[in-house]
Amino acid sequence: MVLTAVDCPASNGLNERLNQTLFKRIRCKINEQSNCSWLDIAKECTDEFNNTTHSVTKFSPNYLLHGVQSHIITENLYTESSLAKDRELAYQNSKRNHNINKSRIDKNRKNINFNIGDDVYVELGNRMNRGKLDSIRTGSHKIVDEMSNVIYKANLGHRIKCEYVHFNKLSPYF
Repeated sequence: MVLTAVDCPASNGLNERLNQTLFKRIRCKINEQSNCSWLDIAKECTDEFNNTTHSVTKFSPNYLLHGVQSHIITENLYTESSLAKDRELAYQNSKRNHNINKSRIDKNRKNINFNIGDDVYVELGNRMNRGKLDSIRTGSHKIVDEMSNVIYKANLGHRIKCEYVHFNKLSPYF
């Protein structure tokens, strides 16, 4: 199970990237075919996505999950290969790309560790949706629990006793 924080797409980047790709495809198709239902267009876009060879794994999701070759390329251009070997190769490609991206992102990352009981400021909402003079943060709030290395449970004093907060939205309270 993946715990994600509200208002923080970075909590589950893989899901957010998929949503972004599908939204772009759906938007383009709706502009082309305004008389089709949204549901049919979404299904068509999902099928196209699942049959497209991905740049990182070098295979389509449909092939890796179900062993079904995409019909975008004619059958005689495929080389004979083993599904198990291809899955292992896709995993290695994905792992290598993940490590490259991790080293690029971690180069400028400041690691701040919070402990249970620490007082913190919590960033309010999305920066784009705030008014010019609105508060940027609220605090002090207590860290109640550490759900993962990036998600913390904090007592924000609302009607809901505690909320999940991504560590990017937390600042130490001095």
